Amino acid sequence: MIWFIHLPYHLLSFTTMPPKVVPTPPFFQRVVVGTLAVLAGAYVLKDAGKDLEFVKFEPHTPEEIERRKRDGVHMTMKTLETRSLNYTPEAQERLRKLIEEKEQKEKKLQSEEKKET
Repeated sequence: MIWFIHLPYHLLSFTTMPPKVVPTPPFFQRVVVGTLAVLAGAYVLKDAGKDLEFVKFEPHTPEEIERRKRDGVHMTMKTLETRSLNYTPEAQERLRKLIEEKEQKEKKLQSEEKKET
């Protein structure tokens, strides 16, 4: 206990003072930030999910809709053997074009650099 007396005051104050409690943000602010985060995540999922094949929406014919209403079938999800995490053919083509354009730009830049030297 005596060795505390010989410590400088600034070290002694840190050891004896309780830590300061940081106030949490107001509840309304947490609700707003949480809502914005959920909306941003939903937008990203919607934007990225359209290129993937793991969820397919197949619209029903009007006759099938009437039959489902009559039978009381509201929503069903089927697991098909054809499901995958591959890109849709449209997305594959779009990505292929983007890669080709990028390669062409890189080739142009390389040829321009060679001409300068």
